[in-house]
Amino acid sequence: MYVIIKVRITNNMNIMKTQLFIVGIVGMALTMNACVEDEPEVTPGKSNAIALSAVVPNGSRAASTTTASMKDFVVYAFTEGDTLMNATKVTRSGGSWTYSPDAYWPVTPVNFYAFSPDISNSTSIKGINQSNTIPDYLNPGNIDLLYSVRTDVSQQAAPVLLNFRHALSKVSVMMSCTNQRISVKVHHISLCNFYLQGTFTFPDNSTLASTPDVTGEWSMYKNLNKNLLFYAMGTGDEVILTSKPTDYTENNLDYSFVIPQPLSEVELLDSDYTGTFIQVDCEIFDTATGAKLWPSSHTPSYMLVPSSPSGRIIYPTTSDKVKAWEPGHAYIYNISINNPDVLDKIEFDVTVDDFSIDEM
Repeated sequence: MYVIIKVRITNNMNIMKTQLFIVGIVGMALTMNACVEDEPEVTPGKSNAIALSAVVPNGSRAASTTTASMKDFVVYAFTEGDTLMNATKVTRSGGSWTYSPDAYWPVTPVNFYAFSPDISNSTSIKGINQSNTIPDYLNPGNIDLLYSVRTDVSQQAAPVLLNFRHALSKVSVMMSCTNQRISVKVHHISLCNFYLQGTFTFPDNSTLASTPDVTGEWSMYKNLNKNLLFYAMGTGDEVILTSKPTDYTENNLDYSFVIPQPLSEVELLDSDYTGTFIQVDCEIFDTATGAKLWPSSHTPSYMLVPSSPSGRIIYPTTSDKVKAWEPGHAYIYNISINNPDVLDKIEFDVTVDDFSIDEM
């Protein structure tokens, strides 16, 4: 289910004091592996085979995984410490999910752990029954990582329903300019000073639709870095802002998903910025004359981008109500650059719009 939080962002001088609308997006999903040699006692027979099914709450934007777009997942299953399914890949086949070889119901209850998509080849995953974690996950930024847990499931004729949740947060930067007197040319958009790596721990209980508070946790953050959301490859590839709020990472770098983590306040120290922030590298021109308004010879050096004609504008990711990116939430930063009277500093009116939410 979705949670909607509204926060307002205002901007003053070089550093914007944020007011943003933050839209909680559907729960997320992930999962791990297992290493146990003993096999549980089962009674083979086709009618006794375990069948699986998967559900993902609808996302509000196309890049998020839904039940319809999910293609496969990896599952581990344990019963009384024994391994029943070990990194078994389950694939959609028409309206059902198939895997091979078949696993059969034991006489004891089974715990299932699943994640999607298959990240087994790109990360080191320890056994679910050993640490219940995905350690040191290096987030590529374009994968909607999902997880699901079902515990204490006894033999049943119906498929085991795995309700997946989103393990990551989603960050979107929507940019626009509604002032026809100026033209804003954007070279790059970056997300700065956030962790690219962390360890995910699965919840101990089932991630049912009726238990929305059962969620996994992130910890042991690593690799504090800066990542581009939009990159102009060369001259002529820059974008000119329009009156329509646009997420320019789409069909460019497609960097939307981030590891949930605490955020730090932005400060200007020793002519540079610290904290977690969005950086927009841009130029501003007078539409009528073509004259460049910003940056200019009066622009402070810390607002200039080295080896570039553009200047950098800094937007904090925090607000009075938002101190962290949470799992299963989408944070939409709607930045509108409209000030025509630019000299050595720019004031911006920054708002964030709610986006439509579809629920299952």
